[in-house]
Amino acid sequence: MAEWQDALPGWAAGWLAVQGRTSAVEGNGVVAVQDVESQAEYILAWPGTGVDHVAAMVLKQPGAVLTLATTEPGQAREYAGARGLAVVGEAALLAARTDDLDTVPALPEDAQLAEAPLELYDVVEISVFDHPVASGRISIQEGLAVIGGVRTQSPDDADHLGAAVVAALADEAGVHGAGTLYAVVDPQGVAGYTASGWTPTAVLLSFGAPS
Repeated sequence: MAEWQDALPGWAAGWLAVQGRTSAVEGNGVVAVQDVESQAEYILAWPGTGVDHVAAMVLKQPGAVLTLATTEPGQAREYAGARGLAVVGEAALLAARTDDLDTVPALPEDAQLAEAPLELYDVVEISVFDHPVASGRISIQEGLAVIGGVRTQSPDDADHLGAAVVAALADEAGVHGAGTLYAVVDPQGVAGYTASGWTPTAVLLSFGAPS
């Protein structure tokens, strides 16, 4: 079994946490607890045990989502389609050894870096003259960490300010003893991460009942 599969309970919980969502381990996967803002989401590895049962449940729950982490996205799409589920999202799961990443943020002149712990995640923010220009989130799990919500005020700043945020988040992961760092990004953002030492490990396909 691949490392990302063994670590699924940790990175899935961390991924949900940086979205501000609580979760619980359920069977062979992780489920995001349903709240007033979002429906339940079930995250499992595919192929894997328990997926058939969850797929049947999601089909009967309007708004619920089944997210399959897989290295065989074409076959996973066929699997879900055969069970009446429709694709509602796609992302890439990336991983890196924390020690292999640049953990020294390249900050612009007159920039300040601030960190703040919140209930489900920690926030890193870069500001210039007290004006926030970039931020990101990190959730520390057992032996690993997950980053997400990396944003810059301007899309033109994504390369340098976004990279500075990721470096600061990687530094925090190392401080907390997280040897492996995971990130879930849009497919079009993968190249920027791989150029700085990240490795694509799986595709995350999300499915729901047809509307």
